[in-house]
Amino acid sequence: MSAEAILMNSVLAGAERVKKAPPVSEVAPKLHPLARFLDFDGTAKPPRWVIPGFIGHGVVVVAGAHGVGKTTAILPLALVAAGLHGDQLMPRQWRHVVYITEDVEQARRILSGVVRHSNLGISLEDVRERLHIVDAVRLDPSFVAQVGTTYREQFTRTVDGVELLPLVVLDTKSAVLALDNENDNSEASAMMAALKQGFAGLPVWLIGHVAKANLSRSDVTGLSNRGASAIEGDANQTLFLVREGDARYLVLGKTRFEPRWTELEITSHIAHAASEDEFGNSETVVMRWGTAAPAEMSRKKAAEQATERQRKEDEASLRQDIRDAVELAWQAGNPLNREGLKAKIRRDRNAVTDTIENLLSERWLHEVAVPANERTNPMRARYLVNLDTSEHEAAIRGAGLPPAKLVIPESWRRAPIPSVLEPEPETERGASNAAPEK
Repeated sequence: MSAEAILMNSVLAGAERVKKAPPVSEVAPKLHPLARFLDFDGTAKPPRWVIPGFIGHGVVVVAGAHGVGKTTAILPLALVAAGLHGDQLMPRQWRHVVYITEDVEQARRILSGVVRHSNLGISLEDVRERLHIVDAVRLDPSFVAQVGTTYREQFTRTVDGVELLPLVVLDTKSAVLALDNENDNSEASAMMAALKQGFAGLPVWLIGHVAKANLSRSDVTGLSNRGASAIEGDANQTLFLVREGDARYLVLGKTRFEPRWTELEITSHIAHAASEDEFGNSETVVMRWGTAAPAEMSRKKAAEQATERQRKEDEASLRQDIRDAVELAWQAGNPLNREGLKAKIRRDRNAVTDTIENLLSERWLHEVAVPANERTNPMRARYLVNLDTSEHEAAIRGAGLPPAKLVIPESWRRAPIPSVLEPEPETERGASNAAPEK
């Protein structure tokens, strides 16, 4: 065989081997997701913040009771993530926010209030550029997760080579994520996995409700989300919106980092504006929103001060009620003694007793003694009178009480025994009854 023939046979054989070569996947199998090893250079890095010092990346579950005002607090907080306001909470770089809401009109009212009626200095143009409102549609969690790629491609910002991924807010969980049984842990866990792993790595705020058993509680250690425990267990972070008196707080629950603040106080705002309905009729629109900021004092300290303030108000109210009751009874001419006063005031008996003693010692009340020979019965030995400010000052100076306050009223005095008339002499009576002489 010639050299040319040998060379040709060699080339053909090589081509055949190439033609019959196994697929690339069989030669170099795809790397397993759990075989991707990460490097560590020994340096501790800060968390990736959405709200610096308070909310990090990942899936964050925010829960609150019905009517606590979740949207009015969370939508303005999302504007902080968009770099539109925030003071201490303001991020170094802003990110786009996709806000999926079950009530688009409420969201518009909130935004109108923030833009047109607040002192935050937020322009409508910036809001329209950075905030993207979506009307909620209830879908399977795995299908919801697919839109994450669209959001990432459309709204990711790159600053100094760093990707700033858009924040996605699902307000509320039940309005966006369709679950057959929200109490089923396996189903809830699959939902959370779809958001954490299938949502293109975007930070997500999942807004929901607290369990019914927690509706009246504000202690975050006793709060839990409505539904399966896997929702909280699989979340990167949990927060609770709670109300204490007239104040609202966004309080951290579970975290994977050391926060700068454990709670934010929500300051409520309200504005009114004239507008027209769909028929052209004039109507006043009420806009309500809340802004979050680190509280000047801790929630515990604020609660203690509120309790002390309420105690003082209750004490002042009780003092006034006691003095009013004493004054009215005395003016009516039927004054009260201590027992009668305690029966009159429908409050805690021990508190009433202590307050009466304090008012007597402070000389705002005075006990008038009824002489023994004038008492209607032994239980009515003393009655109370109230002193006004000038009378109180005079008593403190030692000038004594006005004489009118010391006059014992008829209702507290024994009625005098009428004197018996002396009988007329018999002769006089007989003479007066004798017939006149003729």
